[in-house]
Amino acid sequence: MGRHADGHDNWRLSRELIIGLISVGVIVGVIMWWMGMRTETHRSHVTSSPPCLNGTLTLPIQAEPSPHVDELLSNYRNSAPVVRDYCIDPQIVPMETDAALTLTSSPESVTRAALNAVDRSPASDTWPIVFTQAIGVAHTGDIAVTGENWNELATQGIVIPTGTDPYARAVMASALSGGDADKGVELLRNDHPLSVEEAVADGTPLLAVTEDLTPEGYFFYSPDDLPISTVAVPLTATDRVNEEQARAAADFARYAAEHVEQTQPTERQRQLLTTAEVISERFATVPEESRGSVDSGADTLVLLDTSGNMDELLDGHRIAGEVARLLDPLILSVGRAGGRVALWNYSSPLSPGVTKGWRDNISFLDDSAGINAAQAVKGFGTGGVPLTREAVPAALDAVSEHARETGGPVRFIIITSGSVDDISDGAFRTSLSTRTSDLVTPEVVHVGTGPVDPILAEWATSRGGNNFVSEMTVASIAEHLQNAFGVERP
Repeated sequence: MGRHADGHDNWRLSRELIIGLISVGVIVGVIMWWMGMRTETHRSHVTSSPPCLNGTLTLPIQAEPSPHVDELLSNYRNSAPVVRDYCIDPQIVPMETDAALTLTSSPESVTRAALNAVDRSPASDTWPIVFTQAIGVAHTGDIAVTGENWNELATQGIVIPTGTDPYARAVMASALSGGDADKGVELLRNDHPLSVEEAVADGTPLLAVTEDLTPEGYFFYSPDDLPISTVAVPLTATDRVNEEQARAAADFARYAAEHVEQTQPTERQRQLLTTAEVISERFATVPEESRGSVDSGADTLVLLDTSGNMDELLDGHRIAGEVARLLDPLILSVGRAGGRVALWNYSSPLSPGVTKGWRDNISFLDDSAGINAAQAVKGFGTGGVPLTREAVPAALDAVSEHARETGGPVRFIIITSGSVDDISDGAFRTSLSTRTSDLVTPEVVHVGTGPVDPILAEWATSRGGNNFVSEMTVASIAEHLQNAFGVERP
């Protein structure tokens, strides 16, 4: 028999199925909601937590302030750098301050020597470029220089002024001399006295400069985009630069390598840059060497500061090294003129058991015509602090005694970076006045960036001598040393 419909839908099985499906959906929904809430709670927790669990770490960087450096540091900060849960804050520090990273445009050999002089080491042999500047010619509007190459420009009386990066000046000299090191050194010597400001004031129409130093009212032209690249050199940790800062320096170098184009010079540019290294080294090694002789062969005592202040860098070299090279011909010229040379050096005591800060290395009894003193100067190390107020009276005793014994004039040359003694002004003034002989002429040459000792300066000038305060240039120190020795500048 067939089934007959009763007029009603049969929902018994489908209703059970639907109820089951709804139950499963509800359970799945509850689970998904619960998991979503956990995820959101976790996300909310992470978001509300500090982004850097260990806080902020300062990355100390040695660099000359410039718009390029400011832009570089700003871009790095904006990248939100984090190293080992530290937020990294790059900060420029003074050149004499310990740093985890240095930015330099000097040749690699100069950079390594400068770091070695202050007992620092690169943490890597890979130094990425952080920015590049073009070398060219700044010219007044009434002179057209477009189209000329460096060889043609060299015949137009271009001045290479001071006050710019020393290696950049060497690159300019290399380009203008056609890669001739001898001619390049001569170009630098000829133009050494002029700063950019002085050259502009003199109305000089053509100046070799980096593009960012183009004077107001001048136009810049680079014949072949000859580059000067500044690189980042991460340094190893020390007792004053911790491992975390060293890691931050490595991260900064990585960032630069990834975000700054690592452009390499052409073969011709590389030749000029290599010659520039030779020019830079020659110019620094024998800078402004005296070609004159002393006015008279007066016996001379040189009191030389060998404190840690003398490690301050000057044109990529230590002041101590520059002073030693400059002293050599001056000391020998005293000997050639018949004078005896005594040599003392001073700093705070560095060895156990040593209580005095000065050392009498070569006495007036030496009859080597200055040769022994010139050699001794080159062998001094540096360290400690300048106890000038302790050393000067001690050396003055020896100078005054020698003057009394010989009855002749004695030149007392004091090369100092300043005074950090605990001796008061009054005590120092009295100590000097009770020891001074009328036959002694004090000549003070202050070097470095430390403050001048006012009592020492006052005493030197009151006794017929001089107090020379050198600028942070080799030429300035050379001039003042020559004047102190009584040398006529050629």
